[in-house]
Amino acid sequence: MSILLGLRHGIDFDHIAALADITGGSPGSKKERLKMSLWYAGGHEAVVFILGSSILLFAWSVPLWADHLMGKAVGLTLILMAILMLLGRRKGNAVYWSRGITVFQKLRRKNGEPFTFTRRNVFTIGVIHGIGAETPTQLLLFTTVAGVAAINHGMFAVAAFSVGLLISHALIAIISIWFHDLSKKIRPLFPVTMYAACLFSFVLGVSYLIE
Repeated sequence: MSILLGLRHGIDFDHIAALADITGGSPGSKKERLKMSLWYAGGHEAVVFILGSSILLFAWSVPLWADHLMGKAVGLTLILMAILMLLGRRKGNAVYWSRGITVFQKLRRKNGEPFTFTRRNVFTIGVIHGIGAETPTQLLLFTTVAGVAAINHGMFAVAAFSVGLLISHALIAIISIWFHDLSKKIRPLFPVTMYAACLFSFVLGVSYLIE
């Protein structure tokens, strides 16, 4: 049951948007982009496991005000990721820019490289998403686990939930990579999936900020 809840939670919109941004905005091969996605998953799943374990061991939960604040943080990360995805677009080994956003060309690192996703920042984003925007499925799991008589059974349930999350995130990343690469082959000058991912991430991020 717990692993199914993890699979379900893994396909929430904020996770899909984040992984679509990472797989579309990161340079490198399919394998390298998948590895980058797994750093996001690692940050998210680590936090989920820690939260679930804390509820079991210390009867601890995230305060409502903190959950609300982290939900806003999730929205902000989705907006920033959409912008980074546009700024870091590449064609082969050369950097190229989307029309209409040339004003952002000055937002580059000192070494001349464009902003892009790194293991550190995607792991951090995963941590933020693991704390904020908690869905009913995740809360249901924690509530169920907290009531389990045997702590070892509860820990197993939390671990199973985390495994379900990891499977969902890996599958989403693989599908996203496939769609991004397919769009480049069909229309290399206008990768539809990248623009769609940016728009989806930006709109979803705004919705988190205003709710």
